Amino acid sequence: MELYKGKYFEIVFCDWCQDFLGQCIISGHKESLSDMTSEEWIELGKLEKEMERVIKKVFGATMFNFTCLMNDAYRDNETPHVHFWLFPRYKRVIKIFDKKYKDKHFGYNFWKWNRSRIKMQKDIFTKEERLHIYEMIKKEFKKDNVI
Repeated sequence: MELYKGKYFEIVFCDWCQDFLGQCIISGHKESLSDMTSEEWIELGKLEKEMERVIKKVFGATMFNFTCLMNDAYRDNETPHVHFWLFPRYKRVIKIFDKKYKDKHFGYNFWKWNRSRIKMQKDIFTKEERLHIYEMIKKEFKKDNVI
């Protein structure tokens, strides 16, 4: 679900999976980081800053992990493009929708447990709850902070 579409980047809310509350993708069109212009880096920086502000305000995130992993595009015979996964991280338990969201591996590299069905972070939200999370983020997101 699109949160923002700018000149060089867009932000997509991960409505298919919220194992990290507020998880989004900041996606561009260039094939490589080294292809990006100074103007594109500036927009990317503003988007990352705005997303950190929003997720901290709405959910109280402690910190953020940004990952830029492009291996899958080559594996899947797709055209690679620059995109960053935004993973909010939470030191404390978050109470939302009468549920307790816990960042199971706060302070550790979450990819380490990504392949283990037992140890991996779980998405505890229903489709309707993920839509509500999206609306909460969208309501707080200020395009003026980026443009």
